[in-house]
Amino acid sequence: MLFKNEESSLKLDIVNYEFPADGGAPDSDDRNWLVLRATWTTEGGDVVKDSNSCLLTYELKEMTAGLKVLNAGIKTEYASAFVEPYFELAAQAVGDEFQVDVSFFLPNTMDGEDTAEVSCAMTKAEMTALIDELDKLCAKYPDRA
Repeated sequence: MLFKNEESSLKLDIVNYEFPADGGAPDSDDRNWLVLRATWTTEGGDVVKDSNSCLLTYELKEMTAGLKVLNAGIKTEYASAFVEPYFELAAQAVGDEFQVDVSFFLPNTMDGEDTAEVSCAMTKAEMTALIDELDKLCAKYPDRA
């Protein structure tokens, strides 16, 4: 997932589940946490990399569905409501484009910048490409019992 404007960018990759298939409590969401790796290029040109286990598999599906509804014109906005507030995404239709605001908490940074934030405009084609990427991630990281 790449979000960029003229000054900065935030690339988020889902790299794995937080725990192995047999790890975590079987009667909890432990097995369904996903690790997101961020590469944030700041307005000053610095590159900050960090990762955080802050998205559940079912939240990935809900975000994908919400963006599909937005892209189809059924609703005019989408805002995430994830269990952990460390990754947030909001989007709204503005004419033929979408205004997207994304933030990601960087838990391991030492320089005082602990949250990557990017606001950007996305065309319908860019939103469709993002949704296609999210669909593939949903297939790659299904809910585990």
